[in-house]
Amino acid sequence: MTGLGDPVRLGPLAARNRLVFPAHLTNAAVARRPTPQHAAYYGARAAGGAGLVITEEQSVDPADRPYEKLVDGTDPAVVPGYRAIADAVHAHGALVLAQLGHNGGQSSSLYSRAPIDGVDDEPDPMFREVPRPLSASGRERLVAGFGLVAAHVAAGGLDGVEVQCSQASLIRQVFSAEARVPRGSSAALRAAPPEALPFLRAVLSAVRAAVGPDRVVGVRLQGDEGFPGGLSASDAAAVAREVEPLVDYVNTAVGVATRTLPLIEPPMGVPAGYASHVPSAVRAAVSVPVIGVGRFTTPEQALDAVRSGSCDLVGVVRGQIADPEFAGKALRGERVRRCLGCNQECIARVGVNQRLGCAVNPAAGREGVAANGYLAASRRTKSPFAARVLVVGGGPAGLAAAVAAARDGHTVTLAERSDVLGGQLALAARAPERRELANVVADLAYEARAAGVTVRLRHEVTEVAGVDAVVLATGARPALPGWAAGLARVVDVTDVLAGRVAPSGRVLVVDAGRGHAATSTAELLARRGAAVTTVTSALVAAGDLAPTLDRERWRRRAFDLGIAELTDRVVLAAREGLVLDVLHHLTGEVMPVETDWVVHAGPPSPVVPSLDTDVPVVRVGDCVAPRDIDAAVREGSAAGASVRERTSVL
Repeated sequence: MTGLGDPVRLGPLAARNRLVFPAHLTNAAVARRPTPQHAAYYGARAAGGAGLVITEEQSVDPADRPYEKLVDGTDPAVVPGYRAIADAVHAHGALVLAQLGHNGGQSSSLYSRAPIDGVDDEPDPMFREVPRPLSASGRERLVAGFGLVAAHVAAGGLDGVEVQCSQASLIRQVFSAEARVPRGSSAALRAAPPEALPFLRAVLSAVRAAVGPDRVVGVRLQGDEGFPGGLSASDAAAVAREVEPLVDYVNTAVGVATRTLPLIEPPMGVPAGYASHVPSAVRAAVSVPVIGVGRFTTPEQALDAVRSGSCDLVGVVRGQIADPEFAGKALRGERVRRCLGCNQECIARVGVNQRLGCAVNPAAGREGVAANGYLAASRRTKSPFAARVLVVGGGPAGLAAAVAAARDGHTVTLAERSDVLGGQLALAARAPERRELANVVADLAYEARAAGVTVRLRHEVTEVAGVDAVVLATGARPALPGWAAGLARVVDVTDVLAGRVAPSGRVLVVDAGRGHAATSTAELLARRGAAVTTVTSALVAAGDLAPTLDRERWRRRAFDLGIAELTDRVVLAAREGLVLDVLHHLTGEVMPVETDWVVHAGPPSPVVPSLDTDVPVVRVGDCVAPRDIDAAVREGSAAGASVRERTSVL
């Protein structure tokens, strides 16, 4: 039976195992060139055990620039950067390929200041920019561009290339029904134009000629665009069959980057293997190895994908961002630090032109920054002086601090006043579609105990004695607005999630934070039968869910559950009988809204206990200022890793 650790032949070369780190945007480029951060980032995943690493997209046309930090592979100056990436990955025994692509109508002139090239003049739904239809000579120019970049990749010592024909690709657009609907036309979608396959074959042939017979050539095909009439798994299988003689493997994808993006980078709640129908169809059509993707967050899920026969290799992106040692731990049967699918630091950050990060792995995206305290601690030997560290609070910030300090050789005690670890996350994980939040607590708790941390539950710290350093991670408490004073049926979302109250009948959920707290609680209550209405001062409900790709799925569920929405509204006052005065701030009208319960979701207040002690004390997480998971884990990890510096002067 095939296992994750079995090697697999990719044309002239062999990957040492079945785990792949697929292409994805990092925003690490500078001046459109690879950087030392790229080398450190990919090298870390190779060191962690991945068999095959595929870099982010390298553009084959200088004018193709949908985002600022897209690497221009046509520039000869990229070769030294490629060489550094190759050296970093090869040092740990993995193969490394570069993905090559052109975004076509999914590009933008914002950075290039030049017209974009597309299949026709139909604008993309996201960028809404009218492309310049690509002529036959234009296609020939792009074919030459693929060959040029492939030659640079070979000169840089990488093991080959992957041609992108999937979620953000001009080649996909040539094949796709999406790009073949004449503007204003109601005519039926036409079949792929006759030049589609010859164009792809020409690209693959140019790439092969450039890299030679001793390197790998792969292709990533679109298998499910996610809308009626779009490309399907059977289309991917048919194209794969046609180009099989030209490639050493086929990678697969679902979703279109500017139309059905949540299919590509699905948020929390989407099950592993949701895209397995695509590699299954392609694998049945070809004899070369096939890579499958599908939100695999545990080694068991990846192993199931291979053993089920849906794919030969498994692509794990966010799982290996969250835990660079995912592959090695999978092969050794060890537990990994799981990706949550929160998309806060990876998808949302790169979407606003920031470097990639990770909510549960503070080092992600900063592997090449030697000055980073957390990274520096992880690379050094344990402290010769074992300080006695007290961590107060067992939420993600406290757990992260305890793990980092214990791994640095200190003696750590974590005190949590409640009977469970997790803090606010333990409550948030009770909401629909948010249960995976509990994974960060479970994984950090496991790591803490494995590192030797003493965990004391139901233990409230009132005085400090016999320790050398204290980390305060006491979190935050709910804060109801002034207009709620004295009204029994105005409660905080935490009261609902903790089960202290059970609102029914007409429930108004006031979203004063515009995050998951309001929407998740609204969904929970609607599922229990309440008639729920959300009210927000924003232009749209659940606006902050858009960057993490949660909004579309939530709005679909809200529609199915009959959740009503009041937007552009601000609650001014409330009175007995639960009648709220609500201002429509676009018109100035104040209207009364009568309800049975009000559930408030707003910013909490930091909890900062006063401790009488002379030892160093550092605050982390929500007790500094209430923020997201990433801030809690990042600050906790940094505080735990810096205990040595804070106690060395004692």
